Amino acid sequence: MPAPKNPFKAALAKGELQIGCWLGLADPYVAEISATAGFDWLLVDAEHAPNDLRSITGQLQVIAAYDSHAIVRPPIGETWVVKQLLDAGAQTLLIPMVESADQARELVKAVTYPPHGVRGVGSALARASQFAAIGDYLTTARDEICLLLQVENRAGMAALDDILTVDGVDGVFIGPSDLAADMGFIGNAGAEDVKPEVLNGLRKIVAAGKAAGILTLDPGMQKACVELGATFVATEIDVTLFARNMRASAENGLSLLPDQSVSGVARTASARKYLQQLCKHWSHKAEVNFDADEGHVSFPDGSSVTLKADDNKLTVAAVTGPRGDLARWQNVIEDHLVRFAYREELKIDWSE
Repeated sequence: MPAPKNPFKAALAKGELQIGCWLGLADPYVAEISATAGFDWLLVDAEHAPNDLRSITGQLQVIAAYDSHAIVRPPIGETWVVKQLLDAGAQTLLIPMVESADQARELVKAVTYPPHGVRGVGSALARASQFAAIGDYLTTARDEICLLLQVENRAGMAALDDILTVDGVDGVFIGPSDLAADMGFIGNAGAEDVKPEVLNGLRKIVAAGKAAGILTLDPGMQKACVELGATFVATEIDVTLFARNMRASAENGLSLLPDQSVSGVARTASARKYLQQLCKHWSHKAEVNFDADEGHVSFPDGSSVTLKADDNKLTVAAVTGPRGDLARWQNVIEDHLVRFAYREELKIDWSE
C-alpha cells in the first residue's frame, strides 16, 4: 500500500486555486473548528505561534478528519525539524527564511529518503506510515510530500531566480511582512515600494512553473495575486480573526452600559478665552469643534468634554465611557484650565 495521496499537491500541480487560513492559536480544538469552515488548506504555524511537536501532531490528527489540508510551517528549516514533522504525518511543509538555491537543495534532501536525500529512516515509529501499516511508505512517501519555500527578505528575492531552478521544490511563498521590514518598512507590508516587489516575485514563480503563494488580509492584494496566477493564498489568520471579533463583541456589549458624566461650573469673566485656549490646545490629538460660546472635544479613548461660555461662567460637562476613569478625567480638565487661568484662582465646582 503506497503513502496517502496529497490532494493539495495534486491541486497545485493542476494550477487549481487553493484558499487557506493561518492557524496560530496552537490548539487542536480551534484547528478542528477551522477544519469545518471550508478552507482548502490550514497552516499550522510553529514559527510565530507557541506550537511544539505534540501540539502540531494533535492538530494534524483533527484536521485529517476533514477536507481541509494541513500545512506545517516549522520555526526553521533544519533537517532534524523537517524529519520530525514528516514522521508526525505532515505531507506539506512551508519552510521560512529561504535565501539561496543551496538552501533549497538541502531542504529537498531533507524531505527525501536516501540514497537521494537525508531523511532519517524511522517510519516504523511514525504516524506518517500509520505505524508501519503502510508497507510501501518508504518508497512512495516522497511522491506525496509537497515542499514549499518561503522567500521573505531581500537576499531571498535576489536569489529567487536560482531558487526556482531547484528540482523538488513544489512552490514558493512570498512573505510580505518580513520583506517590508527588510526593506525599511517594518509594520507596513502594504507600502507602495513593497507591493511591486511582492507582485514581481509572484510573476517569476508562476513563470517558472512553480506554485506561487502568499498570506494577505487585504482583499485588493488577494485579488491582484490571484490574477497573477498565485495558487495557494491565505486570506485569514485565526489569531487576528478571534482578537478582532472579541474586541468588537466586547465593544458591543459595553455599549449597553451608560457613559459616565459629570458637569460643573467655573466662575470667571474670561470664560470665552479659556474655552478657545483649551479647544486649540487639544486640537492636535482630538476631534474638536468650537466657536466663541461653545466647544466640544472628543478623544479616541471615548472621553470627551463640552464647554459653554458666557459673560461670567464656563460650564464644563465631562464624559467617559462606562469603564473610564471619570475622576481622573475631571482632574485632567481642571488642571489644564488652571494652567490657562494662572492670573486668577479658577476652580471648577463639580457640584453645580
